[in-house]
Amino acid sequence: MSDDGCAVILLRLENLDTMLNSIYDEVKRTNGRVTELELIHAQELGRAESRKVLTMVLGTVLSGGILAAIIWFMRMAI
Repeated sequence: MSDDGCAVILLRLENLDTMLNSIYDEVKRTNGRVTELELIHAQELGRAESRKVLTMVLGTVLSGGILAAIIWFMRMAI
């Protein structure tokens, strides 16, 4: 192989190395953004789950209060 052929191959390898470093940097930035989005999504799921529990507790308390009021009215009517 001639020296010109080797020079061309080395130049292409350097270009590939530069391109791969650029791709690697972009992948790191993208992974950081994806991780941030995953954390935001997990926070939203946690909030939704805590609202479910709060709704269930409030529903139980309200239904207990209504039942107690009905029983009280029934006792007063007797």
